[in-house]
Amino acid sequence: MNFNENLKEAMYCKNLTTQQLASLTGINSGTISNYLKTKGAMPPADKALKLANALDVSVDFLVNGFESKKDVSSPQKSPFSIDVFKIAQKLNRLDRDELAIIATMADFLNKRKNS
Repeated sequence: MNFNENLKEAMYCKNLTTQQLASLTGINSGTISNYLKTKGAMPPADKALKLANALDVSVDFLVNGFESKKDVSSPQKSPFSIDVFKIAQKLNRLDRDELAIIATMADFLNKRKNS
């Protein structure tokens, strides 16, 4: 994914508008809008760091779409996935019994995937 897509994803997961992110970072909202609209547009390092800090992600996530762990040689996909976030919103509306069924299904799928 590109910087603009990763930025959109992180903003979506934090439920932040362009104006709210501008207020948090001190970066002009028009500048943030340009990052969101322009494929391949990259901010200078200082602005990328401000955006990452405000969104609770790494600069690496904004640039590459992955969070790197220092003790692991290969990058890990960020937990900030729009698909995962949407699923979590749906799961939040289920009761305990329904969640238990979903957990059992997830365990089954993980075991099947790992075998």
